[in-house]
Amino acid sequence: MLTLKNVSKQYKNGVNALYNVNLSIDSGEFVYIIGPTGSGKSTMIRLLDGEEIPTKGEVMVSGFNVGKLRHSKVPKYRRNIGVVYQDFKLLEKKTVFENVAFALEVVNAPKTKIRKRVREVLNLVDLSEKSGAYPTELSGGQQQRVAIARAIANRPKLLIADEPTGNLDPEKSVEIIALLEKINQEENTTILMVTHDINIVNTYKKRTIALEQGHVIADLNSGGYVHHE
Repeated sequence: MLTLKNVSKQYKNGVNALYNVNLSIDSGEFVYIIGPTGSGKSTMIRLLDGEEIPTKGEVMVSGFNVGKLRHSKVPKYRRNIGVVYQDFKLLEKKTVFENVAFALEVVNAPKTKIRKRVREVLNLVDLSEKSGAYPTELSGGQQQRVAIARAIANRPKLLIADEPTGNLDPEKSVEIIALLEKINQEENTTILMVTHDINIVNTYKKRTIALEQGHVIADLNSGGYVHHE
């Protein structure tokens, strides 16, 4: 599903963000990526969604060699990927329904298909009764659910959740993890969750990949992660 082979990334300003990273994630896995600020987590996401290309090595996602994609092919590739951020990025002047529908409109899905799929994902994220509400009328946890619904509307093979609980209190964070687990199981979506919340990692145990200064320093199968300062 997803392979990084000898991947290094050096930015033009001379910063080395990743060194010789080798990683393989199977279809349907749920994996945490953890590490301190500056460890390379954000760079890894940018390589996976085609925003950056590796300086060395190969990034393969769902059969695409991402670093070799022509610029014109990047939007088509991105249909295979959903990304959820901690700051939601919802369109304030659109309702919940319209926010989710927008993800399907931009890929020219037929209107009947859009309505059916939007109802389906709003039901999945437990927000059917809020379909006519605007983002400002929702709590932070509800806004994050809308962002997740929008990210999975196009049935991506891979969902990247970048600190999805970063702006939420612990109770709401637990709900978001439960929702991601549900999507992982019911939609068979591969999930890559970037987080610095060690409590979540140790409570909801899954495969955990730890980055530090651009290196993979640990890859643990569902054993939780003990962080030493």
